[in-house]
Amino acid sequence: MKQDEIPIAFYCSSISWGGLEMNTLRYAQWMAERGWNVKLYCVQDSPLHKQALSSIITIRIVNRNRKYLDFTNAQRIKKIFYKDGIKLCWFRDTRDSELLGIAKFLSGGSFKLLYQQAMQLGVSKKDLFHHLRFKQVDRWISTLHFLADQVKTFTTVDPKKIHVVPLGVDDKNFGTTNHNKQESLAFFDLALGVQYAGVIGRIDFLKGQHVAIEALSKIHQRGIKLHLLIVGESTLNENNDYEKSLHSMVFDLGLKEYVHFKPFTNTVTHFYNAIDFFWLCSKGETFGTVTIEAMASSKPIIGTDSSGTPEILDFGKAGLLYPPMDSKVLAEKTIILVNDKRKTENLMATARQRFVENYSKERSLIKLEKIIIQLFENKIEM
Repeated sequence: MKQDEIPIAFYCSSISWGGLEMNTLRYAQWMAERGWNVKLYCVQDSPLHKQALSSIITIRIVNRNRKYLDFTNAQRIKKIFYKDGIKLCWFRDTRDSELLGIAKFLSGGSFKLLYQQAMQLGVSKKDLFHHLRFKQVDRWISTLHFLADQVKTFTTVDPKKIHVVPLGVDDKNFGTTNHNKQESLAFFDLALGVQYAGVIGRIDFLKGQHVAIEALSKIHQRGIKLHLLIVGESTLNENNDYEKSLHSMVFDLGLKEYVHFKPFTNTVTHFYNAIDFFWLCSKGETFGTVTIEAMASSKPIIGTDSSGTPEILDFGKAGLLYPPMDSKVLAEKTIILVNDKRKTENLMATARQRFVENYSKERSLIKLEKIIIQLFENKIEM
């Protein structure tokens, strides 16, 4: 089948705005740009809806469905998909899984389901309830091999349906950016002539900004006056006690001159251009898009040895690894790179090459398009 013969619904009833929603919109836009017949189904006035208004995608409004047994909404979705001629529904939020499965069943299988996995599976989901839910999924896309292994271990999903396709990052926005270091430092009102480690992401304990500050203090104790750029904000409408504690921590450690808190910016290339070392301090990232962006930007990376980060960094070949929440080892790894320019340059080159070969937008889309075409041609490639 050809692209225009497979109308695709990107479905997301989430009313939040994070990586799951961002990647839903990103892939919908990318597929539309490549000539696919794409429509986005989202909740009225949700962050996803508001962000999508400026895109080229046709938008359909849906209700915020219940997580379980929402037959009324499923019937409505069945009718909307039939009217729009949808042949494939792409979704990432597990909350939507049951609804879409019911809608598919009610339609007599008139459309297929493609699930792009966003979360880890930590416990067995082989019970009848999950078996029936997952059975409706025609293709299960895991973003890393360790996630695919979890699916095979903890579910009854047919292994033939499981494919590994990493999330992609648009190469044109990184590595060949029009922003230079001086311009990016000025963007954040930072001084020239010093080195910066950088952390970007939501201000949250599990993201580990406190670990970065602790590591910076230990690095200073070794006589290396590295600076730290922290870009991000606390979750909207939630308390910011953790963020306040970080500022107190900086003051108590005498690092006020060296730690720079800046709000999140959509022009993230400024962040990567400004820093000399990228730190991933999260306790665990299923798929750290920021790590991929750092690789695309040819930055030396030090990331936590947990969840998907080791696989992304080729188990230490494309970036250094340290135990989660261990500021001492993070400091030691950073000092190694500060003192070994050749090692740093080798890591930068290896990271960039691994990005090109595995995590670029083009690589991701080519793999996904092949899977979709084969699905409708009733082919299974092992």
